[in-house]
Amino acid sequence: MFGEDAIAQQLAEARSKLDVVRQTQQDHQVPPVTAEAADGRIKLTLGANGRVERFEFTEVRVLKEGTEFLEEELRNVVNAALDARAESLGHDTAAPDLEAIGEAVAKIQDQGIAQMRAMSTQISAVMKKLQGGA
Repeated sequence: MFGEDAIAQQLAEARSKLDVVRQTQQDHQVPPVTAEAADGRIKLTLGANGRVERFEFTEVRVLKEGTEFLEEELRNVVNAALDARAESLGHDTAAPDLEAIGEAVAKIQDQGIAQMRAMSTQISAVMKKLQGGA
């Protein structure tokens, strides 16, 4: 029968793998990224989560340059910020094998259910004997 020690060991291994995933995510936090366009008159900051944190016109006069100019410079600043963020992410760290972790947890769950069924069957048998059934 599948024992408590084996379940405890497998749960400990699954928790350890999840801790590695969490630590990997924490170790690879991307700092906020700032990009500029229109000679520094437009600034954009992407937060650690990759979303726009701040948009700034350092010179209000840039708004008078016309819509075509602003459209192009806004596109440039957004693309520059996204490129800078992609560079800072790096690709040197292997992604954790979430599928393997999920399979381990599913295996533990399946074995736990099987053990609970076996225990329920044994308890039912004992109850029948106690009630004088067989």
